[in-house]
This record gives sequence, structure tokens and C-alpha cells, in this order.
Amino acid sequence: MSGGTVYMGRIGSLCLAALMATVSAQATASTQEPLKAVKITVAPAIDGTVNTDEWKDVTSVEGLHDGNTGAPYADSGTFWLAYDKDYIYFAARLIESEPGKIRATEYRTNVGLFGDDFVELDLDLSGSLNAFNNFRINPQGATSIEIAGGRAAKREWLGAILAKGRITANGWECEARIPWKSMDIPRGGRQGGRRDVRFNIGRFIAKNQRILSYVFVPQTQAALMPTWAGVELPEPEVDRSLKLLPYGYIGYDPKTNGVFNGGIDMKTALTDQINAVGSINPDFRNIENSILSLDFSRFERIANESRPFFQEGQQYSGTQIFLGQRIKEFDAGINTYGRINDKTSFSVIGTSRFGKESDAIFNVTQDPNPNTSIRVSATDLERPGFSNSSHLIRLSQNYGAFNFFLRNMGSRDTILGAGQENDFNVSYNKNGFTGSVGYSRADKNFSPKLGYVQEVDFSGPSGFFGYSKNFDKGPISDFDVSIFGLSYDRMDSSFYRKEFGTGFSATFRPGIAVTVGTYVADFEGSKDSLYSYGLAYPRGNPYNNISVQLDQGRQAGLSYRSITASTSYRATKKLQFNLREQHVDYDGASDQMIFTTAWDLGGDRSIAGRFVRQNDKTNAYLAFQRSGNVGVEYFMILGDPNATTYRNALTFKVVVPFSIGKKRA
Repeated sequence: MSGGTVYMGRIGSLCLAALMATVSAQATASTQEPLKAVKITVAPAIDGTVNTDEWKDVTSVEGLHDGNTGAPYADSGTFWLAYDKDYIYFAARLIESEPGKIRATEYRTNVGLFGDDFVELDLDLSGSLNAFNNFRINPQGATSIEIAGGRAAKREWLGAILAKGRITANGWECEARIPWKSMDIPRGGRQGGRRDVRFNIGRFIAKNQRILSYVFVPQTQAALMPTWAGVELPEPEVDRSLKLLPYGYIGYDPKTNGVFNGGIDMKTALTDQINAVGSINPDFRNIENSILSLDFSRFERIANESRPFFQEGQQYSGTQIFLGQRIKEFDAGINTYGRINDKTSFSVIGTSRFGKESDAIFNVTQDPNPNTSIRVSATDLERPGFSNSSHLIRLSQNYGAFNFFLRNMGSRDTILGAGQENDFNVSYNKNGFTGSVGYSRADKNFSPKLGYVQEVDFSGPSGFFGYSKNFDKGPISDFDVSIFGLSYDRMDSSFYRKEFGTGFSATFRPGIAVTVGTYVADFEGSKDSLYSYGLAYPRGNPYNNISVQLDQGRQAGLSYRSITASTSYRATKKLQFNLREQHVDYDGASDQMIFTTAWDLGGDRSIAGRFVRQNDKTNAYLAFQRSGNVGVEYFMILGDPNATTYRNALTFKVVVPFSIGKKRA
């Protein structure tokens, strides 16, 4: 029997054992007393002042726990949760022993809040523990929304919540009103028209980057999530109106002289739990793509996906064999995603460049209980004279603090033929300790063209260990330490590569963060080594900060040295500057500078710009825009945000949203 057959037999046995255990596994029930749902008739005023008379008939809960250890946290909080037929109402009163260190920089809706203090309400209306909606509010009433499944940051598609907040003498407090219609409301499974909703409440403290929760739920024990009992969910209202976002642009581009084009994005609900997004002749010229640094890597690096079409339903579509960035452009596409029932979600994506390429992606995920998740995926890419298809089957099973992960992937195409990769991993997470050990094996011909595969033609084990701890007193606020390693051989048993690395970071009480890392490797006989040192202040403040990092050693047989410095400065409440510069000495010198600015003019209008210099190539653009709210959006762009060198282009783009049809129950 060949080694590959032995390995596949072991994987098959492990899968069978895990599946048999899954059948008999019982979800651990939450030990927290359920929160009794209260349906109110008089809504509280959402003004940021928590008036206890307005909330007197609503059950409140108290307490916060450390996100690593579950220990009670001294600066606690009190929370109220209620609802009526149209909205959910939420209030929070947070104690802060150092009110002067509360950070509340953001004031807008639907923005990132991880630089500020904030409170978060998590709701899974299905009660299945796999479809959470997250609503965050900072002390100024700024909001951030993440809807189950993933949605693009388009207000017409995402919706909005009403929130207000204020800083008090002893901390801060906030109130919010969340429309039921901002979430997908499940049908069926209710008793007497009522459902048990799973929820939790979190808090982020910016001064020490501490993450807290009302009920401590370890990563692998979602069944401990508390219950909001007996909620009378409204009947799902299926909005089958077709939301259209047509665009048109006109301008001048030195490549083509005059430019004129148009297209349309669209979205509709097929059922109460299933949405469809379409795009015809999409235009991404006003989307500022991420820029990769000059850091050395033996493997491909991928910038973040920022296109709305692929952001919709990304929780259901993202797998190892599909990466939206692989589809650079298309003429028409459709993206359908949602939930078939409380335990089953899916995603189907199809795109086409007429006569040049067609792509299809399919995913279905079954979560039979809170500790078990099974996913099946497939992709297909077709070009004239070339075809590539791939599949993925994976099982994730939790047992207490342990997670067992098994995955089989395969591909077949016109040139390489068939290939497979198999992965097995066991991880552990408890009380600040994290660890994992795994084994992977990938054939030389494994090549899913629509996915991200870092390397093929290898087999071997890998491992990781980490520990983190927070301190409420003393000079150190927190620290993390980690160790990782791997040893891979080629499939013919010849040597491939070995790696070993360590990392250490600590934050001192004033907010000074220090990082140190070591990395040594043998890559097919090439001895690599890298030593990293970093310093940042204040940690976790994206609006005003300064940092510097030094990496030096040897990479691929050559001396390597990289110095990176960055700073952010908020000149006024509405004017932000960011600067990052990197210099690398490696087989010659390379330089990169990225300068960005954003000026909020109010009324959803802003001016944004970016200047990029990479060695002898320079690009810049400046844009005036009105976007981020409902109604007409427009952009006037001087230059090209994503060109490598400056182009004296001028483009004016308009997006005019409207709907066709009416809602249906």
C-alpha cells in the first residue's frame, strides 16, 4: 500500500470517527439564566441619556468579564434590552475608573470603531448560534454594523440604526434603536409565535485594548451564549422590490481620451432569508485598493477585497478555493446567498467576461449543532481552451476547549490534471493559552485557480503555541508570547523546508507597545533568518499614533534590512492625515511612501486623496465625493486611485439609487 493511500485511510478513519461523534454529541446548554424578553408599548427616547424611568419595566443585566480568562472585570456595566413590533431597543451604562481616557473620535454612522471605546450587541435571531448580527456604538453615538452573512457598506443595502451616547462623570452611556428589518428574520421553529434568541454584549476599552463580554464564551463553546427568551419576532417582510444602483461616468483619460460608460448594481430579496445581488458592467475606478508593502515573501501576497459585489454574503462564500480577488473584472455577475433554514447556509456566485472567461462558485454549510460545522464547496473556471474546477469538504468539531478540523480539497484542469490537498488540525484555546498541531499534504498538481494556495508538492507537520495575559495594575498592561514551527518534505520525500519562529509583544501602561520577533528557516538549502523589533505609541489609536519597525537578517541567501515608519494625525475632528514610509535594502534599495488624507465636509461630503511613491514611480489622486448615505452619490476624481504612475485623468461619476416594485409579506 502506498504512503498516500495510508494517509488517506487515516484521514478517512478520523473523519468517520468525528462524524460518528458528531451524531451523538449534545450541545452544552448555557448555564446563564435566560433574559426574559419584554415587549414595550412606550418607546424610550433615544437621546443618549439612560433614564431609568424610561427603562423601569425592562429587565436589566449587569457585569462584564475578561475576554481571555472570563474573570470579572472591575469597571462593569448595566444593560437593558427590549423590543416592540418595529424595533429592538438597547441601552448601556458603562463604568470607567479613568473617564479622561475614554476615546470617542468617530461621530459617523456605519464606520469602523476599533480605535474608540464601544459597546457591542450581538443577536442571533435564529437561535442557531451561527448567524450573529453585530451592532456597535461608541460614546458619541457613532455606529458600526455587521449583518449575518456579510453585506457591502452601501446604506441602501446595509441599513442603519439610530444611536446616541454621552460621556458621564463615572464613565459613559448610550442608547440605540435597531430596526427589525435590518436583519433577516427567520420563519418557523417558533412556539406560540415566540422564539428564543441568542445574544451577548461586549465592550471594548481603547485605553488598554481590553475586550470584555457580559457572558464569557470561549471560542470553541458557543453553546454557552446567553438566551433572550420568548421574543415575539415580527413576521418576515420580504422586500422583493428591486433596489437599483445605476451609475454613469464621463471624463478624460490620457489612455483613451474621452471616457463615457455606465452600468448598474442591483439587489433583491428572493425569500425572507435569501438575497440576490447582480452587477452589469461594474466600475471600480472610485474604489481605492489596498497597497501591499515591500516586505519580502517567498509566496504570493493578496490585498484585501474592497468591491461591494464580493463583500455581499462573504461569510458564506469565502473558502480556501475561492478568493474574490482572483476575478479581476467581469461584464456581468450574480451573487445569491442566504440561509435555507436555521442550520444551513449557502452561496452561489456566477460571473462572466463575455467570450473570455466564466466563473462559478458554490458553497453550502451545515451546522447541525453549535459545536459542529460541515462545509462543501465547488468552483469552476472556463476560458477558451482551458478549464479548471475544484472542490472542498471540511469538518470542524468542538469538544470543550478543543477544536478538530479536517479538510479535503481537490482540483482538476486542462493542463495539470488532478491534484489534492488534505489537512488535519487540532487546536486548543483556554485561559489565554492557544495552541495547535496539524498535518498537511498537497499534491504537485493541486491548483484551484479561483482560490489561494500558498504552496503545493509538500507534506508534513506544523505547530503553534501562544499565551497572552492582561494586567489591571502595574507597569505592564498586557503581553503576548508565541512559538511556531513546521517541517515539510516534498512528495517524493526529498527535503523542502523547515521554519521556526518566536514572537513577543508587551504594552506598557502609558500605551507604549514593544514587539520582538525571531524567524529562522531552511528553504530548500537556503538559510533564512529574520529579527524584528517594533515600537508604537499609543497602541490601538488609529487616529493619532507613531510607530517604527526594523527587520533585518538574511532572506534567500542575501542580506535583508527593512525600516518602516508610520504616523497618523487628526488635525481637527474632521481632518485626518496618515503617512507610511518603508526603505528596504535587499539586492539593491527599494523605497515606498504612502500618504493619505481625508477631510469630512459634512452632509456626507468629503475630500480624499492618496500619494504613492514606489522607487521611481509616483501616483496621486484627489477625489471629491458625496457618499455613505441614502440618495444620490457622486464622485469627481482627479487621477486614477490604482494606477502605478500618475495619469492626468478627470472622471465624474454619479450613482442614482431607486427601487422597482413593492414589498411583499
